[in-house]
Amino acid sequence: MNEITPPAPFPYQPVSPAQRKRKRFIGAAGTVLALAAAAFAGRWAVNAALAGPEDAGRYRLVPPASFQGLALQESGPRVDAIKQGQGTPKEGTVPVAVVYADQTGTAQLVVSGASGTFTDDDPGHVLVRGLHDMGVDGAAPQDSGTPAGGAMQCGTLTTGAGPLTMCMWADHSSLVTVTVPVENKPVALDALAAQTRALRAAMEVPAGS
Repeated sequence: MNEITPPAPFPYQPVSPAQRKRKRFIGAAGTVLALAAAAFAGRWAVNAALAGPEDAGRYRLVPPASFQGLALQESGPRVDAIKQGQGTPKEGTVPVAVVYADQTGTAQLVVSGASGTFTDDDPGHVLVRGLHDMGVDGAAPQDSGTPAGGAMQCGTLTTGAGPLTMCMWADHSSLVTVTVPVENKPVALDALAAQTRALRAAMEVPAGS
């Protein structure tokens, strides 16, 4: 009787150090955004039914298809990590989770946040407290640079994968974090602040538009 030769076992393909490193970097981004969500949860008043600032909910977030030569990415492992870090959206908010990548597909900016009708009297105070609770070092106020007003701060957060440069803006319509991937070359805070102001001006559009 002819013997049947068993099929060759599926070749084992170990995860390369580069793949492990990339997963660690992406995981770090998700962890940071989870920290951001925890730091602000319960502090950001969202209630369209109550009287609040006249400009509450005046703007919404629409990420442009391209920004300073970078292309919008709305899906992929890094975007999945952002969404996981955000957790369940707070009622009355619309989350945003996107990446801007260069021509090689390499992420250059990671954007996470939400829009809504935010009724806190002092968004800047909430922003400072949240960044402090996250452990952000050197958080410095920045010119917000848009008609939406509010406040913006930038600083550096130490993570297990390395230092993460980030900027955050807060107003009565949105709360957004912009970070440079931790695996990228360090970026000066003033440079990231300038990019964040420009991205904010492009993303925040009138709610009725």
